Amino acid sequence: MNISTIAALAGVSPATVSRYLNHGYVSEEKRKKIQEVIRQTGYTPSSSAQTLRTGRNNLIGVIVPKISSESVARMVDGITEAVSHSSYQVLLANTGNNTERELEYRKLFRVNNVYGVIFIGTLMSKKHLAVMRSYKKPIVLLGQQEEGVSSLYFDDYGAAVQATECLIRCGCQRIAHIGVTLRDKAAGRNRRSGYLDTLQNHKLPMEDALIAECGFSATDGMQGMAQLLERGVKFDGLFCATDTIAFGAINQMRENGILVPEHVSVPAVGNNRMSSIYYPQLTSVNLSHRTGGIEAGTAYGDDPERFRCSSQRQNAVPAVRERKHRGNNAKLISYCCIWATKKEIEFW
Repeated sequence: MNISTIAALAGVSPATVSRYLNHGYVSEEKRKKIQEVIRQTGYTPSSSAQTLRTGRNNLIGVIVPKISSESVARMVDGITEAVSHSSYQVLLANTGNNTERELEYRKLFRVNNVYGVIFIGTLMSKKHLAVMRSYKKPIVLLGQQEEGVSSLYFDDYGAAVQATECLIRCGCQRIAHIGVTLRDKAAGRNRRSGYLDTLQNHKLPMEDALIAECGFSATDGMQGMAQLLERGVKFDGLFCATDTIAFGAINQMRENGILVPEHVSVPAVGNNRMSSIYYPQLTSVNLSHRTGGIEAGTAYGDDPERFRCSSQRQNAVPAVRERKHRGNNAKLISYCCIWATKKEIEFW
């Protein structure tokens, strides 16, 4: 099976098939004919031949900090879903949150002439930014926002505001926070800012003793809660930066005779699959990570000229749905706020 055979079956010229396979202009009518023939025959173009002909291959490098993270896994799922509808393939690199390894993968992608890179970011260093800004191929930074880099990011600040407002509506007067390092601009800095600004707007206590910082695991969440309990601070609401942290914090409170939601109400961010079956069910803000992955993958769709467009901005209005607690003593009415991806992508 070759281009000439595909062209004959589709009733078009080999040149038209070649343009289609190399993302050139093809009318919608002919495009559909070619797609149908490819679907029926299962034809797969030779990647090596395409590379020789076009000077690039159809590989999209995806660098992830931790594939075991549910939010990261959702983004990767969205990327692969979007890319599956094009002729691109995904080359996945899991770095285990190792900055040097992330930079090595970028160099490897450059050597292998990948068409573009999607980087799911967490802690962004000066080295990261220098490499991304000097890279000559299209790069999309997913999950973080950085100046001078094509970024597709989530409204982490707004998510924290929604979660904290939810606690205030339920009558909480002293609201604690377990967050992550402020070096993480999205989950750390933006979510903490949303929490603090909301407290300030409602003239509620803003005390350093009410804030604990930890890692991203449930064990870290237990340690974060242990910090708060050791200080002896009183609180009736707790906003956690992630669902996983919340699971650990709730377990630690339970071990100390503090019940949720009877004594303390707890919302978090992430809408982890466990949040709806955990007891008690966890209030969680959903940042639509899979949708973000689809948006990033779609950026490399059938039209690479998109990367020469000017910046695009799209803001979505949050929708709210109620998630009820099990149990009769639920203090906090659970809301799940769905935030569609907020994007600011500059293609080149």
